[in-house]
Amino acid sequence: MKKSIAFALALMLGLSCIGCGDSGKESTSADNTTNASANTEAEAPDKAAEETPAEGEAASEEPILINMGILDGWTGFPTKYIVDNGLDVANGIKIEYLVFSSGAPANEAMTAGDIDCAIIGGGASVPALANLNSKMIMEVNNDTTGLSMIARSDLACTGVSGAADGLEILGDADSVKDTTIITTSGTLQYYCTLKYLEAIGLTTDDVNLVSMDANQAYQAFMLGEGDILCCTNNYSFDLVKEGYVELASLTSLNCAATAQVVCSDKAFEDETKFKGMAILCKLLAETNDTMNNDTDLATQCYVDWVRLNGGSITEETARTIMEQKPYYGIEETKSRNYGSDFLNNFVEFYIITEQIEESQRADIEANVRDDVLKAAGLR
Repeated sequence: MKKSIAFALALMLGLSCIGCGDSGKESTSADNTTNASANTEAEAPDKAAEETPAEGEAASEEPILINMGILDGWTGFPTKYIVDNGLDVANGIKIEYLVFSSGAPANEAMTAGDIDCAIIGGGASVPALANLNSKMIMEVNNDTTGLSMIARSDLACTGVSGAADGLEILGDADSVKDTTIITTSGTLQYYCTLKYLEAIGLTTDDVNLVSMDANQAYQAFMLGEGDILCCTNNYSFDLVKEGYVELASLTSLNCAATAQVVCSDKAFEDETKFKGMAILCKLLAETNDTMNNDTDLATQCYVDWVRLNGGSITEETARTIMEQKPYYGIEETKSRNYGSDFLNNFVEFYIITEQIEESQRADIEANVRDDVLKAAGLR
């Protein structure tokens, strides 16, 4: 019988975490129902008000409210930085955000009308564009480095190489079959898991696949549950240092991945929301340049963000991530082949693995839109 994804381990994780924010605000939970953030009272730098167009006129008007979903990982803190420094209000919008641990619940929140848009990975973006008529309006960063399949060092698969021609990965069908793999459904972790199994000639029928929230998955793995954990760079770099073995990563599997801003069809068609999201995209690109150009600032913001949401990360690991995973700033956003990695990798894979129908390809392609980027002066 097919071993379907289980949505909980037989294990109660009675763990609670209280994070300390960097702005003196009440800590924000990493759960999918996190409270919306309020803007801080920090004054916005004059430079941002000068650099972002459109906005002088909006300064005397009521800010456009943008309800936004962001993840508790490294894609989330640039939005918090914008809010904490008042850059949103200074430029004519007001961002209120909800924090999620994965992209699938953010899609549900968009469908329910609780948020207008969200920054999510490709694993959640594909079904959003295919099934919900959501729109991809911006790519914000390379999301490939450090997303890895991590195994316990005593497993046979850690000593097997060469199973996939042309790929530098460990493990083969015999050594991985019947292992328990902990992953997170609807995320890049799930995408990486499926690509790894495909590379070594297995399917989800051949392993015990368990889906959990990313932070709980790590905690469960550290408590001895599972054989292999698919996790992001929040954990993968440190796990390797501690003696665990990386079997594969999105990089070694040759799977380029991006995180993107996805908005609901309703928000996209709303003239006021559309204008607000154009300002949002411009601010994100400007903030991405800020983080790319100041590793110290980016590192501190990242550490504070992870801790605020109940996670744990060392400053060394955060710095490594900031140095290896650049965001897309103004010039990169203008010049990159927008949507190419998403369509050629994620969408193609979802069709091949029968997670979506071939007939849905055209719908997805039509929902990769650059209208907002053009309105923001980024195309």
